[in-house]
Amino acid sequence: MFNGAVQLGVDAKFTADFLPLTYVTKWKILGGIFAFGAAPAFMSMDTDVGLTVPNFTGPLGRTFGPFDITFGDTETNFGDTGITPITLGWHTGNWWWNAGVTGFVPTGKYDKRDLANTSLNHWSVFPTAAITYFDPKAQWQASAAFAYAINFENPDTNYTSGDLLHIDSSITKNFGALGVGAVAYAMIQTTGDSGAGARFGDFKSEVYGAGPIVTYTIGSNPVTALTLIAKWYHEFGARNTLEGDTVVASASFKF
Repeated sequence: MFNGAVQLGVDAKFTADFLPLTYVTKWKILGGIFAFGAAPAFMSMDTDVGLTVPNFTGPLGRTFGPFDITFGDTETNFGDTGITPITLGWHTGNWWWNAGVTGFVPTGKYDKRDLANTSLNHWSVFPTAAITYFDPKAQWQASAAFAYAINFENPDTNYTSGDLLHIDSSITKNFGALGVGAVAYAMIQTTGDSGAGARFGDFKSEVYGAGPIVTYTIGSNPVTALTLIAKWYHEFGARNTLEGDTVVASASFKF
């Protein structure tokens, strides 16, 4: 007989380098400035799976175990590519907002027999919207961004992930070149998983995160300035997904 419970643990770590390229045109549609772009990615993923079998008593009264079995997989390759065919942006006074649509193309490496893959192996469409308030005198800035992910079937597994609502927000105060503030996000699955491969039912997931943000701008010319951004999210309230701490570093500039 077993003297405990069999435990399964999964540890997945990945890093992704995106190169978002956005071109802002001089054209206007519905009064908004038209822009388009693409974001290719290069990713590295490391996945480890551990299985712990507790000690158990055999038919002759002998005790065996416990046993720890671990195996894993790593992959470094191109990831999926984001393509934004249209974004429209408006502003009035201290308010700026935009709306658009982005699609993710499964250009990364995928094999259903592997634990680590750099592609989701399915197409996705993201309607997006964002709004920002910036007071140049007080140097306060508040932003919120919304995206709704519509996922399509993974043809290799006959699995369709449910649609996801993403909400990101931030508030910062600038002190010259330095900016500090707070960030928060929510990821909520609004429809269940489906398809022949959905053996665990709808498997709806959600997770929330919050933490600090620090920015630093190099250069005083708004056209040529480089802004470095660092964020830390402490995640909580996870259901059917991973939960932990996430650090994001990025840079933005105009060219």
